[in-house]
Amino acid sequence: MASRLVHPNMLRRLQRDFFPQTCCIQQASESLDEFGQALADDDESKWTPVTGLEVIPCRVAPATGGRRRTPEMTVTNATHLIALAGHYPTITTKMRAVVDDQAYTILLPFHDAEGAMTRLTVQLVD
Repeated sequence: MASRLVHPNMLRRLQRDFFPQTCCIQQASESLDEFGQALADDDESKWTPVTGLEVIPCRVAPATGGRRRTPEMTVTNATHLIALAGHYPTITTKMRAVVDDQAYTILLPFHDAEGAMTRLTVQLVD
């Protein structure tokens, strides 16, 4: 029998120090047009917390990214990594994360093999 790399109690003991912030996962309510197609709505009031994902201990890593220059413009791409304490397989790229009143678009959710932590590659919402 293979042993676990991360003991189940380790993250619970580290929670106060390693996960000093809290994250709320939100989902947009969809409005439909007269043909039944979903309308894109960027209104802040349309975002509501997902049940069970309102207060998740987390840590936001500093931004990483790059810059690409062309003769016409400079494009800057910056992303953050948010580590969540726990396994949250229901988080998708159609949701967003809010930490300290700052909203982030979820670009990629990643779950570790141990089922102990979820990492989100995110981008700041303008």
